[in-house]
Amino acid sequence: MTTRTLSILLADLVGSSHQVTKVSTQRGAEFLNDATRPIENAIKRYNGKLVKFTGDGFLATFESARDALLCGDAIRDHYIRQRQTPSGLVVDGVRVVINTADVVCENDDILGDGVIVCARLEKSVPTNQVWLTEATRGVVGLNNDFIFQPIGKVHLRGRPQPVTVFALENTEQSFIEYGIVLVVTDLHQYVEVGETTPPLAFNEWISRWANLHREACAGLRGQIRQLVADRALMTFANADDAIQALLNLKSLAEKYNDLHPDHHPYQFKAVMTTGDLLLSPTGVAGKLVNTTFDFLHAAPRQSICLDQGTYERIQDYQKRLSALELPAGRHGAMMTCYQLDQK
Repeated sequence: MTTRTLSILLADLVGSSHQVTKVSTQRGAEFLNDATRPIENAIKRYNGKLVKFTGDGFLATFESARDALLCGDAIRDHYIRQRQTPSGLVVDGVRVVINTADVVCENDDILGDGVIVCARLEKSVPTNQVWLTEATRGVVGLNNDFIFQPIGKVHLRGRPQPVTVFALENTEQSFIEYGIVLVVTDLHQYVEVGETTPPLAFNEWISRWANLHREACAGLRGQIRQLVADRALMTFANADDAIQALLNLKSLAEKYNDLHPDHHPYQFKAVMTTGDLLLSPTGVAGKLVNTTFDFLHAAPRQSICLDQGTYERIQDYQKRLSALELPAGRHGAMMTCYQLDQK
């Protein structure tokens, strides 16, 4: 048991309970997985430590108050830009609280008044706002990266003294993610299975395929952006993580196929591209998406292929990649891409 001074971040979804009550238990779990993944990714990206899953959000700690504020802003920004989850359900938004305090660290958990302040203050935060305490504001000091607006003194249940609170203003929002790795998978035999399988069994087959993607991304810096019929769109900050996710997906699919030889098998191809991704409230769009779908159309069955930009970002899988010439788009020109040896 140790005591440390840390910046504590609590981020919770708004409106998630209402969505979960409208769907089945399984779909509710899928919704929470998809909806909270951006929070988890942001915490990891800004060097935070995940302490616990709160049911519809995360509690995390940061060594740096600045990193905590950057993380909070990134979380808020995501839910302003993209409200719809890959499964089609809508998130109202998010509330974020940041406090800096001494906490007791015990068995991967944190205890103390600083945690209680976050939990009780969170209920007062408006949707898609980031509130921070005076303690965090004092640690950051004069920093041109942030603009703070005073909220005033907030009385919290069980505390004799009010807490002085500030709001973190939005930095300039961008609806573009720059230099992202986009992965698109294409499930084979989708039309055939849909035409020969009862609707309920077909729905289970597709839902299980989506869950295999979720399992494949677990622990990696990536997330599912859209599920469209037989195709899944995922994004990654790191090209090696993208390849690892696809190898995970292949392994999971093969394991399922071996265990259920009487079911329709999961076989797929996938492509990876790198570029700037345009975000919309319902998913992703823009030139990168269009060129990636052209690339997917040209890629061989059951292959994993990368474009030149993604190949140049690979570090751990270079020796498993071989050059391949494929048609580029609809104009007949050829492009050099790279195919992954999946063995």
